Amino acid sequence: MTIQLSVESELGPAVTWTGQLMAQLPFATSQALNRTAYQVQQTLNYETTNYFDRPTPFTQRAFRYTRSTKTNLQVVIGAAPLQSRYLRFGVQGGSRPAKGFERKYLSSIVDTRNIPASAQLVPTGLVPTDGSGNVSLATIRRIQKGLNGTARGGFFYGKPRGGDRPVGIYRRSRNQIFPYFLAIDARASYSPRFPILQISTRKAQQVFGEHLRTSLAQALQQAR
Repeated sequence: MTIQLSVESELGPAVTWTGQLMAQLPFATSQALNRTAYQVQQTLNYETTNYFDRPTPFTQRAFRYTRSTKTNLQVVIGAAPLQSRYLRFGVQGGSRPAKGFERKYLSSIVDTRNIPASAQLVPTGLVPTDGSGNVSLATIRRIQKGLNGTARGGFFYGKPRGGDRPVGIYRRSRNQIFPYFLAIDARASYSPRFPILQISTRKAQQVFGEHLRTSLAQALQQAR
């Protein structure tokens, strides 16, 4: 993602390009870029709540930026490595396999080596979830304890006998079987939904000019 910002257009043709102004321009531009990048970062983090369904606080703090200097007038804004692994599907769309943390998370319950790479253990309506749709660690531990036990009426992993029920995690209770997780052999598919380039460009164009003029005025004042 690249955004072009013009110093000349923001300062205008009426500016007298004195030697003092030229000497302070790199520092002022760097300050303006950093302030702009901060506001773009904050805007992108906030906008995750408008473009994703109940994003976790981890997602809402996804975006970072690198600071410029007067000798390197460039800032880079993007999601942190962990968040970028899944946010890129919200930006670009496409299909993804089960997330790494999903398989690691579920490996505490079952041997995920027996689950196809494209499959996911999807919770059913019997599994309580938090406000972001995630299964709590307490629930995972309760199921794990039930799988490790030998008492009747506990949990088991596999394909139930009879019928055409899929592989999953089930609970036995009163001679009935209740599905808690089902292994769905399909990749999660996403359509592009998070227009980060448009959001970033709009915000940068709104604030860069003001930051540049303020930074330049401060720099010239301090240089006198």
